[in-house]
Amino acid sequence: MPRRRRNPLALAIVLALAALSCGRGSEGRGPRVVGVSKQINEYLYDIHAESVLVARDLTSINPPAIKRLPSVGYHRALSAEGIVSMRPTMLLTDGNLGPDAVVAQVKKVGVPVLVLAPGSSLDSAQLLMQRLGREFHHEAQADSAVAAWKEGMAEALRDSAKWASGRRPRVLVMHFGQIANDYLGLKRGSTADQIIQWAGGVNAIDSTGGMLRLTPELIAKAAPDVIIATDVGFDRLGSAEKFASLPGVALTPAAKSGHVYRVNESEVMYFSPRTPAVLRKVAEWLHPGATSPAQP
Repeated sequence: MPRRRRNPLALAIVLALAALSCGRGSEGRGPRVVGVSKQINEYLYDIHAESVLVARDLTSINPPAIKRLPSVGYHRALSAEGIVSMRPTMLLTDGNLGPDAVVAQVKKVGVPVLVLAPGSSLDSAQLLMQRLGREFHHEAQADSAVAAWKEGMAEALRDSAKWASGRRPRVLVMHFGQIANDYLGLKRGSTADQIIQWAGGVNAIDSTGGMLRLTPELIAKAAPDVIIATDVGFDRLGSAEKFASLPGVALTPAAKSGHVYRVNESEVMYFSPRTPAVLRKVAEWLHPGATSPAQP
């Protein structure tokens, strides 16, 4: 009689379920959260609730202390086995995860999945932080963090008001898409676009919503005065000079004038208590020598 072939995925999930069940004893009383949103994970540290985290996704690198946690992989290429092996009591996400089957598999073994909408504006981002405070019983810490954030933002916006009139340089924010292995331009309406506006610039991408796959022709046509490249894509080249030599980039005013800069993607992909400092930094890039020193 032929032997029945085993499904490796099903077997892995069964083993993970057994590990999960064993972990629900005395050591599993507190929350064990696998967080696969860099925005949410950073906020947990901001409100001093980071002790609930047992694992992160690959892109969650802020604050630096979070890198001591194990990674379950890139948030768009997760595996149910990797998540369940951490014996979580919750998978926490902003909804930007994949592949789609992962959520169903994680739920199947009894792990609750909490989806919290990402904060896409200052107000919604601050509300998200307070929601996390309620979820993990850190309400006072969340309120304090949001109050300090609002104060810092108000001061930074007062300082940036000087850029409301006058010449506004064209800015292209280039983000490296790790799944398709190509560069993307952040469109108008994004967090990066809002920071550029506050800093006295204008987005070199005319369309709105999400990201645009960039080609050398599109980059040259956008003719940015300043290029801001997120860390992964910038670091592949190793320096501003090498980045400026990319096809299309080399033809831009930004490359010719040496106005190519590196930014951590988390600084421009979502709002956080770091945003006031990011705004001041970007304003300095757009208006060299004309800004006041960045505040701590």
